[in-house]
Amino acid sequence: MEKLLIIGANGFLGRKLLYRFHDKFDVYGADLITTGIPEEYHPSYIDISKKNVVNDLINIIKPNLTILTAAMTNVDACEDFSEKAKKINSDGPLFVAQALKDIGGRLIHISTDFIFDGEQGDYTEKDIPKPISVYGKTKLEGENNILKQKIPVVICRTSVLFGWPEADQRHNFFSWAYENLSKKKELKIISGQITTPTLVNDLVEFLYQISGFTRSEIYHTCGTEAISRYNFILKLIRTFNFDQNLLKEIDFLPQKAKRPNNSSLNTAKIQQIGNWKFKNINKSFQYLKSQNKNSK
Repeated sequence: MEKLLIIGANGFLGRKLLYRFHDKFDVYGADLITTGIPEEYHPSYIDISKKNVVNDLINIIKPNLTILTAAMTNVDACEDFSEKAKKINSDGPLFVAQALKDIGGRLIHISTDFIFDGEQGDYTEKDIPKPISVYGKTKLEGENNILKQKIPVVICRTSVLFGWPEADQRHNFFSWAYENLSKKKELKIISGQITTPTLVNDLVEFLYQISGFTRSEIYHTCGTEAISRYNFILKLIRTFNFDQNLLKEIDFLPQKAKRPNNSSLNTAKIQQIGNWKFKNINKSFQYLKSQNKNSK
């Protein structure tokens, strides 16, 4: 059985990858904090900003495949701590790719729609990135640093991952809204910021299906529907029968970092792969409604 190393295994996406891949790989989970990683997944400490730590762990495990989900994703914090963002989002992927090159390992790297400026939307894999924030710039540098190493890699750009987190995990946009609406708290949501939100379970399944890849690719791996933040929450309210009067639309939200106005991604390329299709928002919400809130 091949070995799989998931870097960022304690996170929202990483934890779900552990559970899905265990029947196909000998799975190893690594993160800065390992307390949430079950013992069966060989929990290991890693700090991807430190080259020696990355080298040591990869040389010990010698994974056939690595999935890199770890990143500094707080967009405003990246503006305030740009050097830290560079070390994690740009240097970290380089260190991982260099270590994998030495052992002949393959890599799946999770990237973001924020590498685009948001002026046009519906971006394809062939469109030229033009990030407008430190987060976007460092994530793009991370992509380029990996590609320069010429290892077998699939770069998956995704957008607004949502779903049920586990009890010890922080909220995502969906679960934050659900929690507040459940408590009958008013939500003030910006009318703009169009994205292609992605059901985390769909991304996990897609990665599972492509895990045997032999050719390097860049994919836009996200939901099939471009939608504003406001309309996303409006659909959530209607699906889960919350009070629509709790939703207030605002035109401006004070934020440190610039956000793309329309960073929606075109998914035509991945729709040609296998039988798996990413869901639209309504089908995603129906799926989540059918699941136990704390399900894995």
